[in-house]
Formats: sequence, C-alpha cells, structure tokens
Amino acid sequence: MSAYNDEIRRALKAEIDAGRLKEAGSAHDVFEALKNSYPRSGSKIDWKRVPEAIEDYEEDRSRERTRFVEFFDEMCARFGLNGLVLYVGDGLLDFALAASIAGMRGVLPVLFEIPQHHYFVGPNASWCMCMTMEGDMAFGRATVPPAH
Repeated sequence: MSAYNDEIRRALKAEIDAGRLKEAGSAHDVFEALKNSYPRSGSKIDWKRVPEAIEDYEEDRSRERTRFVEFFDEMCARFGLNGLVLYVGDGLLDFALAASIAGMRGVLPVLFEIPQHHYFVGPNASWCMCMTMEGDMAFGRATVPPAH
C-alpha cells in the first residue's frame, strides 16, 4: 500500500464525502480492461497502433499541468464525453476513482500532483485518455470491442 493512497484520500475527502467522487475497486482491474482493449508496447498503450488516436506533447515542464487540463477539456468537448469516468495511475495509487466528467474535471489539479502516468477511462474501456510524467498526452478509442 502506497503512502499516496492515504494522502490522496485526504486531499479528495470533501469530494468523496459529498459523493462527487468515489473509490471504484482496484487499479489493477482497470489496467486489465485496458490491456484487453488496446494494443500495447510493453506495459503501455501503443498509441501509434490505435486508429485515429490523438497524441500531443508539452515540452515546457512549467506548463505541463495546465496543458493536461486543456487536453482533457479538448477531448471531452470534441468527442462529447460524458457519464462516468474512471481514473487510475500507473504505480502510486492502488485504487481507481470514479466520477462524472465534470466531477473528475474538478479534481484534476489534485490528481496531476501525483508523480505517475494518469489514465482516464470511459465505460467498458471504450475510450482512454493518458497523460504522462514526460509531457505526453493521448486519447483513443478501444480497438477490441468490450466483452459483455
């Protein structure tokens, strides 16, 4: 169990207590869904093999978090993303978080403080948005239909 688990719970306590954000199982389960729905290169999604994926990069480290929020907003508007979204990180949090798009948007500044790769995942892993510690941003839709 990571020290970040307790820290993020404290930082997001008001959102969780208000019901705008909730814990939604293990991060491992969400990564399994991604693994089964997207082409991979090692342990990461191979965005080059995701049809019509959108990739971007922010080289200015001082603008990175701001640019991540802008990218999130751009993808949500462009693709009409709504409903429940899951959040997982690739190492420091053991659990997934769930919220509406608006609810998740409200906690992005807190989430982006965690030094890890950030994944936002739509229902049944139908879409995924990723922001990395290296300034990469990507969005794509699943290449394998979700299992029912």
